[in-house]
Amino acid sequence: MNNDGPDVRPRPPFPPATRKPEPTEAQSKEARSYMWVFIALLLGMLISSDLALPWKLLPLILGIAALVVGIMTLVKVVRFGMGGFMRIVVSMGIAATAFMTIGLAAMVALWPMTEKYETCMQSALTVQATETCTKDYLSFGGMISQP
Repeated sequence: MNNDGPDVRPRPPFPPATRKPEPTEAQSKEARSYMWVFIALLLGMLISSDLALPWKLLPLILGIAALVVGIMTLVKVVRFGMGGFMRIVVSMGIAATAFMTIGLAAMVALWPMTEKYETCMQSALTVQATETCTKDYLSFGGMISQP
């Protein structure tokens, strides 16, 4: 080994920058079909979220399914290198779905209180009675004092 100074041999050029290939038509179609299923589940959850209590399990199940399909959609969109707009739309949909699913899960978890609130709201005829029902529900049946 000779240490005569810097190496003057020519270096090979840097390899060209590799870009992700554009998604094929089949990949785009697959991602769009997942997107439509995700939107359908999300809309089904939104439409059915006002149902009375035994039926409140339906939007909760739809919400969980929408979360799973939404995450699968986001993975496909990222993996196939689709546009940033689809990533944003799917991400916002997943966030909205997660927020609503957590709210529905809380209503189902608090089944007796939600049932009492729904019964109270069905029998409330005035604005004051509606406000009393809401105040009682939000204070967890008087367990939390309202200012």
